[in-house]
Amino acid sequence: MKYIIALLTLGLASTSFAQNYSDALQFSRTDISGSARFVAMGGSFGALGGEISGISVNPGGIGVYRNSEFTFTAGFNNYNAETTFRGSNAVDGRFNMKLPNVGYVGNYKINSNGWKSYSFGILHNRLNHFGSEQRASGNSNNSTYIDQYVNVLNQNNPSISSLENFDYPFGSSQAWWLSMVDQVEDPNDRNSLIFIPRIYNTSVLGAGRSIEKIEQSRTLDTRGNQAETQFVFGGNFMDKLYVGASVSVQTVSFEREVSFREEYSYLPTVTAQDSNLVVNYQEDTRLLSEGRGVNLKVGGIYRATEDLRVGLSFQTPTIMRMDEVFSIDASSQFADGFEVVAESVESTFSYRLRTPARVTASLAYIILQRAAINVDYEYIDYSTAFFNDRQGFQNDYSFQNLEIQDILTNAHHVRVGGEFKINPFVLRAGYSYQGNPYDSEFSISDESRNTYSLGGGFRNKNFNFDVGVNWRQMTLNERFYSSTDAMAAIEETETNVIFTFGWRW
Repeated sequence: MKYIIALLTLGLASTSFAQNYSDALQFSRTDISGSARFVAMGGSFGALGGEISGISVNPGGIGVYRNSEFTFTAGFNNYNAETTFRGSNAVDGRFNMKLPNVGYVGNYKINSNGWKSYSFGILHNRLNHFGSEQRASGNSNNSTYIDQYVNVLNQNNPSISSLENFDYPFGSSQAWWLSMVDQVEDPNDRNSLIFIPRIYNTSVLGAGRSIEKIEQSRTLDTRGNQAETQFVFGGNFMDKLYVGASVSVQTVSFEREVSFREEYSYLPTVTAQDSNLVVNYQEDTRLLSEGRGVNLKVGGIYRATEDLRVGLSFQTPTIMRMDEVFSIDASSQFADGFEVVAESVESTFSYRLRTPARVTASLAYIILQRAAINVDYEYIDYSTAFFNDRQGFQNDYSFQNLEIQDILTNAHHVRVGGEFKINPFVLRAGYSYQGNPYDSEFSISDESRNTYSLGGGFRNKNFNFDVGVNWRQMTLNERFYSSTDAMAAIEETETNVIFTFGWRW
């Protein structure tokens, strides 16, 4: 069954723009983002506590606070992508400013039944940054973007009237309207007709011409972010146990624009008199997703000895309401210069998405009050992500949920961070590993993430200034369309530089 789902998914991924496993994964994975101290230590704060962004990992960390605090964080992101497609390389990238964290913690001293203090906090952390740009181009002589639409038509055997009425709105109807598809006699069954790409019918249309090459190019542009606003409350019991709980509200804004273009060269070369031969096809799609959701977090830190701390936290699944708008525009041009533009089609989707729960276990050790090291282990099962319909809609997501169960899997995340004080300065370093979310039987690339980080800061009694830098590189293998015979290798490199200003009182 797993192989059947994988093949169906590959066949439908480029021709259907409804929700699928990649959407569930995109909003379930998170970056190492937040304050400069948090970033510099690889996001590893589950047992140390007392850090504004670390509260997002373990809300029990708010109990470690002994003072009130306000922090503000700004920085920039530099994204680069080198894409290899059909033997050709292309490089593109994007530079973005960002505000990954702002937060306030109020600490209040008490002395009641062993409770030393309690704290209340409001913080805003950016979980994901979606800004990217990619370009790719290469030549083919046996695969066209139109093949995927032809496959859909031959599988469903639609009537011509259904194509003219845009009953297949995600490309197949546009391809028919643009004369990119011909209907011909089936050579295996003279009583039946099949669909084929028009460029392969040039032996009739072009007086014996054949395809010499197909120049293919794709540009991808994404924007947006996923953020979380957390309301957290916790306390300190006997300077031994620190506990906390929070309600977190997530927001998502994501936009993806993809442009795919093909230019067709024939032998013999076409002229303006070959008015029935198509020479290029272009398709532009745009997806806009917006969502909001909520989750609960609970956690605690136990001070086993003066120097050793143990942490444990749990985050419930995030229940998100998503609204999406997808649009497609396409055009074709013929040898005589005549251009055909298909009717622009826009579709809307509304649904619910449940992202997976998270469990984090942590261990921290403090050395002579001058150095500290923290290790986090996080477990997340991406296969438990789940789509369902919003009230008032009648969509069936059973296939997508089966797809998620078979393609995605559980992953193990490890974060290690340390800092060393040389008063009034602090040096920091960290490392984060996020396991591959794909089942090994399906995965066409290892999408595990390794993130390396460094940083430092200046601290006195009431003020701190921190800098954090992290760097990540990952190579992806991707099919630009379902029927392609070539994989694209995309090497992504991402660098974040973060600055945090903090005040304590």
